[in-house]
Amino acid sequence: MTAPKSVEFFFDYISSYSYLANSQLATLGAEEIVYRPVFLGAIMTATGNTPPATVPSRGKYLQKDLQRWAKRYDIPLAMNPVFPQNTLGALRLALVALQENRFAELHEALFAAMWAQRRDLSERSTLHEIATSAGLNADDYLAASNSPDIKDRLKANTDEAVARGAFGAPTFFVGDQMYFGNDRLMFVREALASASN
Repeated sequence: MTAPKSVEFFFDYISSYSYLANSQLATLGAEEIVYRPVFLGAIMTATGNTPPATVPSRGKYLQKDLQRWAKRYDIPLAMNPVFPQNTLGALRLALVALQENRFAELHEALFAAMWAQRRDLSERSTLHEIATSAGLNADDYLAASNSPDIKDRLKANTDEAVARGAFGAPTFFVGDQMYFGNDRLMFVREALASASN
């Protein structure tokens, strides 16, 4: 059961707009943020969506748009040369951290690694370094991230997102209302504000 002024945040570390939106979550006025890691590739496949960068003119525009948003939010953003990359390991690691109440430390470090430090999250050694720098027992967390339970949980989050209408990331829910994209945060704020009335 989520709090009345709760927002669910469905994200993948591969998503640049999820990175941007993540930087603004504290400004939404939510009593609770429910973090829901999802595998964006599976969502795109299930919904017939295609990555923006597959259309050359859209990909070119996207790079400019991302820089505009990063400047507005005053956060670093560097296009990762390893793109696309497989974030399954990072997403599963995040689920372990959620389970162990150590999510905040790891989550911010994973987004920064991908979109500020241009690191390859598909590399186990990279995940090990990030987990260690976040103060976690990297060996234990990485082992737990390969458990069937964690794999099933990521699949369940992803399947639920699709079932509820998601077609990309970031996707937000306030109650049953869905909002897609970093540029819809104003509507998320309004929905949260009206939820308390």
